[in-house]
Amino acid sequence: MNILTKLLWIISFNLVIVFAEILFGAISNSYALIADALHNAGDVLAVAITYIAIKFSMKKPSFRYTFGFIKAQALAGFVNMLFLYITMAYVTYEAVFKLFDDTKVEPLYMIVVGFIAFVANIVSAYILHSINISSCAGHDHSHHDHDHNEDINIKSAYFHMLSDALISVGVVVAGVFIYYFDIFFIDSLLAILFCVYIVFHSFDLLKKSFFALMDFNTTEITIQVLDDIILHDKLVLQYHDLHISSPNNKQNYMSFHIVLADPNTTLEVCETVNNTIKEKLARIGFSHVVIQVDTKNCQSDDITCCHL
Repeated sequence: MNILTKLLWIISFNLVIVFAEILFGAISNSYALIADALHNAGDVLAVAITYIAIKFSMKKPSFRYTFGFIKAQALAGFVNMLFLYITMAYVTYEAVFKLFDDTKVEPLYMIVVGFIAFVANIVSAYILHSINISSCAGHDHSHHDHDHNEDINIKSAYFHMLSDALISVGVVVAGVFIYYFDIFFIDSLLAILFCVYIVFHSFDLLKKSFFALMDFNTTEITIQVLDDIILHDKLVLQYHDLHISSPNNKQNYMSFHIVLADPNTTLEVCETVNNTIKEKLARIGFSHVVIQVDTKNCQSDDITCCHL
Protein backbone atom coordinates (compact mmCIF):
# COMPACT_ATOMS: atom_id res chain seq x y z
CA MET A 1 0.00 0.00 0.00
CA ASN A 2 1.58 3.32 -1.07
CA ILE A 3 1.56 6.60 0.88
CA LEU A 4 -1.37 8.14 -1.01
CA THR A 5 -3.55 5.05 -0.47
CA LYS A 6 -2.75 5.07 3.26
CA LEU A 7 -3.69 8.74 3.50
CA LEU A 8 -7.01 8.04 1.76
CA TRP A 9 -7.78 5.30 4.28
CA ILE A 10 -7.01 7.67 7.16
CA ILE A 11 -9.26 10.36 5.66
CA SER A 12 -12.17 7.95 5.11
CA PHE A 13 -11.84 6.30 8.52
CA ASN A 14 -11.72 9.58 10.43
CA LEU A 15 -14.54 11.21 8.46
CA VAL A 16 -16.86 8.51 9.78
CA ILE A 17 -15.67 9.28 13.33
CA VAL A 18 -16.16 13.04 12.82
CA PHE A 19 -19.77 12.63 11.66
CA ALA A 20 -20.48 10.15 14.48
CA GLU A 21 -19.08 12.51 17.13
CA ILE A 22 -21.02 15.50 15.80
CA LEU A 23 -24.23 13.48 15.59
CA PHE A 24 -24.00 11.93 19.05
CA GLY A 25 -22.51 15.10 20.52
CA ALA A 26 -25.66 16.95 19.42
CA ILE A 27 -27.91 14.17 20.69
CA SER A 28 -26.15 14.01 24.08
CA ASN A 29 -25.60 17.82 24.38
CA SER A 30 -21.88 17.17 24.82
CA TYR A 31 -19.69 20.07 23.68
CA ALA A 32 -16.58 18.09 24.65
CA LEU A 33 -17.57 15.49 22.09
CA ILE A 34 -18.28 18.19 19.48
CA ALA A 35 -14.95 19.89 20.26
CA ASP A 36 -13.19 16.58 19.71
CA ALA A 37 -15.14 16.13 16.45
CA LEU A 38 -14.12 19.56 15.14
CA HIS A 39 -10.52 18.92 16.08
CA ASN A 40 -10.73 15.60 14.24
CA ALA A 41 -12.26 17.45 11.29
CA GLY A 42 -9.28 19.81 11.29
CA ASP A 43 -6.94 16.84 11.26
CA VAL A 44 -8.88 15.21 8.42
CA LEU A 45 -8.55 18.46 6.49
CA ALA A 46 -4.82 18.51 7.25
CA VAL A 47 -4.38 14.96 5.94
CA ALA A 48 -6.54 15.76 2.89
CA ILE A 49 -4.49 18.85 2.07
CA THR A 50 -1.30 16.85 2.66
CA TYR A 51 -2.61 14.32 0.14
CA ILE A 52 -3.22 17.12 -2.38
CA ALA A 53 0.18 18.67 -1.62
CA ILE A 54 1.95 15.35 -2.25
CA LYS A 55 0.05 14.93 -5.53
CA PHE A 56 1.05 18.43 -6.62
CA SER A 57 4.66 17.92 -5.50
CA MET A 58 4.88 15.04 -7.97
CA LYS A 59 4.25 17.45 -10.84
CA LYS A 60 7.37 18.66 -12.62
CA PRO A 61 8.09 22.40 -12.97
CA SER A 62 6.95 23.95 -16.23
CA PHE A 63 7.50 27.20 -18.09
CA ARG A 64 4.43 28.67 -16.36
CA TYR A 65 5.15 27.12 -12.94
CA THR A 66 8.93 27.41 -12.87
CA PHE A 67 9.14 26.63 -9.13
CA GLY A 68 6.62 23.83 -9.39
CA PHE A 69 4.43 23.53 -6.28
CA ILE A 70 7.12 23.64 -3.60
CA LYS A 71 5.02 25.84 -1.30
CA ALA A 72 1.99 23.54 -1.38
CA GLN A 73 3.03 22.10 1.99
CA ALA A 74 3.28 25.53 3.66
CA LEU A 75 -0.03 26.65 2.18
CA ALA A 76 -1.65 23.42 3.35
CA GLY A 77 -0.45 23.94 6.91
CA PHE A 78 -1.51 27.59 7.00
CA VAL A 79 -5.02 26.98 5.66
CA ASN A 80 -5.51 24.07 8.04
CA MET A 81 -4.46 26.15 11.04
CA LEU A 82 -6.82 29.00 10.13
CA PHE A 83 -9.70 26.54 9.85
CA LEU A 84 -8.75 24.94 13.16
CA TYR A 85 -8.59 28.30 14.99
CA ILE A 86 -12.00 29.38 13.68
CA THR A 87 -13.65 26.14 14.83
CA MET A 88 -11.95 26.27 18.24
CA ALA A 89 -13.12 29.88 18.74
CA TYR A 90 -16.72 28.82 18.00
CA VAL A 91 -16.59 25.82 20.35
CA THR A 92 -15.11 27.96 23.15
CA TYR A 93 -17.83 30.59 22.67
CA GLU A 94 -20.58 28.00 22.92
CA ALA A 95 -18.96 26.16 25.85
CA VAL A 96 -18.58 29.34 27.92
CA PHE A 97 -22.32 30.02 27.66
CA LYS A 98 -23.13 26.40 28.44
CA LEU A 99 -21.14 26.60 31.69
CA PHE A 100 -24.05 28.58 33.15
CA ASP A 101 -26.68 26.29 31.68
CA ASP A 102 -28.19 23.29 33.46
CA THR A 103 -28.69 21.29 30.25
CA LYS A 104 -28.16 17.62 30.98
CA VAL A 105 -25.56 15.62 29.10
CA GLU A 106 -26.05 11.97 28.13
CA PRO A 107 -22.80 10.34 29.31
CA LEU A 108 -23.21 6.93 27.65
CA TYR A 109 -22.89 8.47 24.17
CA MET A 110 -19.74 10.29 25.32
CA ILE A 111 -18.19 7.10 26.69
CA VAL A 112 -18.96 4.84 23.71
CA VAL A 113 -18.24 7.29 20.88
CA GLY A 114 -15.22 8.72 22.71
CA PHE A 115 -13.72 5.23 23.02
CA ILE A 116 -14.32 4.49 19.32
CA ALA A 117 -12.66 7.82 18.42
CA PHE A 118 -9.72 6.90 20.65
CA VAL A 119 -9.19 3.64 18.74
CA ALA A 120 -9.52 5.42 15.38
CA ASN A 121 -6.96 8.06 16.34
CA ILE A 122 -4.45 5.52 17.62
CA VAL A 123 -4.71 3.50 14.39
CA SER A 124 -4.38 6.66 12.27
CA ALA A 125 -1.37 7.83 14.29
CA TYR A 126 0.31 4.44 13.78
CA ILE A 127 -0.23 4.62 10.00
CA LEU A 128 1.09 8.21 9.83
CA HIS A 129 4.12 7.20 11.90
CA SER A 130 4.86 4.34 9.48
CA ILE A 131 4.52 6.76 6.53
CA ASN A 132 6.99 9.18 8.11
CA ILE A 133 9.51 6.41 8.79
CA SER A 134 9.31 5.13 5.19
CA SER A 135 9.59 8.73 3.93
CA CYS A 136 12.79 9.25 5.93
CA ALA A 137 14.21 5.91 4.80
CA GLY A 138 13.68 6.90 1.18
CA HIS A 139 15.91 9.97 1.43
CA ASP A 140 19.68 10.30 1.13
CA HIS A 141 21.07 10.95 4.61
CA SER A 142 24.53 12.02 3.46
CA HIS A 143 23.79 15.72 3.89
CA HIS A 144 20.76 15.86 6.14
CA ASP A 145 19.79 14.42 9.48
CA HIS A 146 16.71 12.35 10.27
CA ASP A 147 14.59 15.25 11.57
CA HIS A 148 15.18 17.36 8.46
CA ASN A 149 13.86 14.61 6.19
CA GLU A 150 10.58 14.24 8.08
CA ASP A 151 7.55 15.69 6.33
CA ILE A 152 6.28 18.52 8.53
CA ASN A 153 2.64 17.98 7.52
CA ILE A 154 2.72 14.23 8.14
CA LYS A 155 4.61 14.71 11.40
CA SER A 156 2.13 17.39 12.47
CA ALA A 157 -0.84 15.19 11.56
CA TYR A 158 0.77 12.34 13.54
CA PHE A 159 1.07 14.45 16.69
CA HIS A 160 -2.44 15.83 16.20
CA MET A 161 -3.82 12.30 15.98
CA LEU A 162 -2.00 11.42 19.20
CA SER A 163 -3.41 14.53 20.90
CA ASP A 164 -6.85 13.58 19.54
CA ALA A 165 -6.46 10.18 21.18
CA LEU A 166 -5.70 11.85 24.53
CA ILE A 167 -8.67 14.21 24.10
CA SER A 168 -10.91 11.22 23.34
CA VAL A 169 -9.71 9.64 26.59
CA GLY A 170 -10.67 12.90 28.32
CA VAL A 171 -14.15 12.71 26.78
CA VAL A 172 -14.55 9.16 28.10
CA VAL A 173 -13.37 10.20 31.59
CA ALA A 174 -15.78 13.17 31.57
CA GLY A 175 -18.60 10.81 30.55
CA VAL A 176 -17.77 8.52 33.45
CA PHE A 177 -17.82 11.44 35.92
CA ILE A 178 -21.16 12.66 34.58
CA TYR A 179 -22.61 9.13 34.68
CA TYR A 180 -21.69 8.51 38.31
CA PHE A 181 -21.73 12.02 39.83
CA ASP A 182 -24.02 14.13 37.56
CA ILE A 183 -21.34 16.85 37.26
CA PHE A 184 -22.60 18.29 33.97
CA PHE A 185 -20.42 21.42 33.86
CA ILE A 186 -17.33 19.25 33.43
CA ASP A 187 -18.33 18.74 29.78
CA SER A 188 -18.13 22.48 28.96
CA LEU A 189 -15.03 22.94 31.10
CA LEU A 190 -13.31 20.08 29.28
CA ALA A 191 -14.30 21.55 25.88
CA ILE A 192 -12.70 24.90 26.81
CA LEU A 193 -9.53 23.20 28.08
CA PHE A 194 -9.34 21.15 24.87
CA CYS A 195 -9.62 24.29 22.73
CA VAL A 196 -6.93 26.14 24.69
CA TYR A 197 -4.62 23.12 24.50
CA ILE A 198 -5.20 22.64 20.75
CA VAL A 199 -4.58 26.32 19.90
CA PHE A 200 -1.43 26.40 22.03
CA HIS A 201 -0.19 23.10 20.63
CA SER A 202 -0.71 24.10 16.98
CA PHE A 203 0.64 27.68 17.08
CA ASP A 204 4.17 26.59 16.11
CA LEU A 205 2.88 25.04 12.87
CA LEU A 206 0.92 28.22 12.06
CA LYS A 207 4.08 30.26 12.57
CA LYS A 208 6.28 27.96 10.48
CA SER A 209 3.82 27.82 7.58
CA PHE A 210 3.38 31.61 7.63
CA PHE A 211 7.16 32.16 7.63
CA ALA A 212 7.55 29.78 4.69
CA LEU A 213 4.85 31.59 2.68
CA MET A 214 6.53 34.93 3.43
CA ASP A 215 9.97 33.58 2.40
CA PHE A 216 11.48 34.32 5.80
CA ASN A 217 14.86 32.86 6.66
CA THR A 218 14.05 30.09 9.15
CA THR A 219 17.35 28.21 8.82
CA GLU A 220 19.89 28.07 11.64
CA ILE A 221 22.77 29.39 9.54
CA THR A 222 24.61 32.45 10.93
CA ILE A 223 26.47 35.34 9.30
CA GLN A 224 29.70 33.95 10.73
CA VAL A 225 29.18 30.59 9.01
CA LEU A 226 28.33 32.31 5.73
CA ASP A 227 31.45 34.48 5.97
CA ASP A 228 33.62 31.40 6.57
CA ILE A 229 32.15 29.65 3.51
CA ILE A 230 31.84 32.50 0.99
CA LEU A 231 34.88 34.59 1.92
CA HIS A 232 37.19 31.59 2.38
CA ASP A 233 38.63 32.09 -1.12
CA LYS A 234 40.81 35.23 -1.23
CA LEU A 235 39.42 36.01 -4.69
CA VAL A 236 36.08 36.91 -3.07
CA LEU A 237 36.07 40.42 -1.59
CA GLN A 238 32.49 40.45 -0.31
CA TYR A 239 28.97 39.23 -0.94
CA HIS A 240 25.65 41.10 -1.00
CA ASP A 241 21.99 40.93 -2.17
CA LEU A 242 21.54 37.87 0.04
CA HIS A 243 18.22 35.98 -0.01
CA ILE A 244 17.49 32.88 2.10
CA SER A 245 14.18 31.03 2.21
CA SER A 246 12.73 27.61 3.00
CA PRO A 247 9.74 26.92 0.69
CA ASN A 248 9.15 23.63 2.50
CA ASN A 249 10.78 21.58 5.24
CA LYS A 250 12.95 19.59 2.81
CA GLN A 251 14.44 22.46 0.81
CA ASN A 252 16.45 25.59 1.61
CA TYR A 253 17.17 28.19 -1.07
CA MET A 254 19.88 30.84 -1.17
CA SER A 255 20.97 33.46 -3.69
CA PHE A 256 23.58 36.22 -3.48
CA HIS A 257 26.19 38.19 -5.42
CA ILE A 258 29.93 37.86 -4.87
CA VAL A 259 32.44 40.60 -5.71
CA LEU A 260 35.77 39.36 -7.09
CA ALA A 261 39.05 41.14 -6.34
CA ASP A 262 40.52 40.63 -9.81
CA PRO A 263 38.36 41.99 -12.70
CA ASN A 264 40.34 39.83 -15.12
CA THR A 265 39.36 36.54 -13.50
CA THR A 266 38.57 33.94 -16.16
CA LEU A 267 35.17 32.30 -16.48
CA GLU A 268 36.70 28.95 -15.59
CA VAL A 269 38.03 30.32 -12.29
CA CYS A 270 34.65 31.94 -11.57
CA GLU A 271 32.94 28.58 -12.06
CA THR A 272 35.44 26.90 -9.73
CA VAL A 273 34.81 29.49 -6.99
CA ASN A 274 31.02 29.17 -7.44
CA ASN A 275 31.04 25.38 -7.38
CA THR A 276 33.21 25.27 -4.25
CA ILE A 277 30.82 27.59 -2.40
CA LYS A 278 27.76 25.63 -3.61
CA GLU A 279 29.26 22.32 -2.48
CA LYS A 280 29.93 23.70 1.02
CA LEU A 281 26.41 25.13 1.28
CA ALA A 282 24.92 21.84 0.04
CA ARG A 283 26.62 20.06 2.96
CA ILE A 284 24.67 22.17 5.44
CA GLY A 285 21.30 21.69 3.74
CA PHE A 286 20.96 24.24 0.92
CA SER A 287 19.49 22.43 -2.06
CA HIS A 288 19.28 25.38 -4.45
CA VAL A 289 21.99 28.09 -4.56
CA VAL A 290 22.26 30.87 -7.15
CA ILE A 291 25.44 32.99 -7.23
CA GLN A 292 26.03 36.04 -9.41
CA VAL A 293 29.61 37.23 -9.94
CA ASP A 294 30.24 41.00 -9.83
CA THR A 295 33.25 43.27 -10.17
CA LYS A 296 34.36 45.93 -7.68
CA ASN A 297 32.00 48.40 -9.38
CA CYS A 298 29.08 46.57 -7.73
CA GLN A 299 30.39 46.60 -4.16
CA SER A 300 27.74 47.16 -1.50
CA ASP A 301 27.92 47.65 2.26
CA ASP A 302 24.49 46.05 2.70
CA ILE A 303 24.59 42.23 2.83
CA THR A 304 20.85 42.00 2.12
CA CYS A 305 19.09 43.33 -0.96
CA CYS A 306 18.74 47.10 -0.50
CA HIS A 307 16.67 47.64 -3.66
CA LEU A 308 13.40 46.13 -2.41
